[in-house]
Amino acid sequence: MPKIKVITDSTSDIPEELVKKYDIDVVPLNIFFGEERYKDGINITAKEVYERLKTQKNPWPKTSQPSAREFLEYYNRTFDQGYETVFSIHISSNLSGTLNSVNLAKQMLPDKDIIAIDSISVTHPLGLLACEVAKLVKEDKSRDEILNIIENRFRNNNHICGIVDTLEYLHRGGRIGRAKKLLGNLLNMKPVLEVADGLVTSFGKTKGFEEGFNNMVRMASKIFEKCFTEEIWLGFAGDNKYTQKYYKAIKELPNAPKEIRVVEIGPTVGVHLGPGVMTISWIGDWNNKWFFEK
Repeated sequence: MPKIKVITDSTSDIPEELVKKYDIDVVPLNIFFGEERYKDGINITAKEVYERLKTQKNPWPKTSQPSAREFLEYYNRTFDQGYETVFSIHISSNLSGTLNSVNLAKQMLPDKDIIAIDSISVTHPLGLLACEVAKLVKEDKSRDEILNIIENRFRNNNHICGIVDTLEYLHRGGRIGRAKKLLGNLLNMKPVLEVADGLVTSFGKTKGFEEGFNNMVRMASKIFEKCFTEEIWLGFAGDNKYTQKYYKAIKELPNAPKEIRVVEIGPTVGVHLGPGVMTISWIGDWNNKWFFEK
């Protein structure tokens, strides 16, 4: 069987134990606080980012993709180690220029088998996708079998839904439309978000975290019924109080998957979401009406 490697970027927010378990390489994105440049997960942590967001408003922090040269270094090292195929799985091209760097690096290695995958998502759905592909590699699936599963089963079915404290961070970072900024500022309403067609979108609001929490608990049963895999991730940014409570509320529900992980949303994505987030991510079917159904 040919040796296959999975490479992703740091917006996947994969826990370190899974990175090691599945032998996944993670290329860090850049985070800028003014003139200070950091590498996601290398010399700045999510906790440090969330602490700085509480106090540093000007200049507003920014993020940027890795360079093509950085991807080239990862690819060359991988092929030097005897791998024959790379599945390079990344943040939505509608949210970042990361895939542009990937494709430029590919052009520098025209004789190498590098398969660039646009996850059409970000953070934990991307992480889940990369981990599921790595599992297929460990099961000795062939290159073409894996590609078929990604394209026909996983890629268009990785989802995230959650409640954020405010849309201010997404608005300032240019990741959501200006008009929708108002949604989170009315009578303590909290925006409900998903990633659809590779873009962060708001599809409703809830009266505070408690109402949103109850809606997400009810919604979990529907997600469990429609999940394609045996693992889901629950996300938090900064404070995990609600997410731990969510985990306890849903872990014994009927059809609950074998693995429910509470996973922090990392620095690059955290800059755009801000603290105060609770999410659920899975691979399977999804209808955002589930959030509001009683």
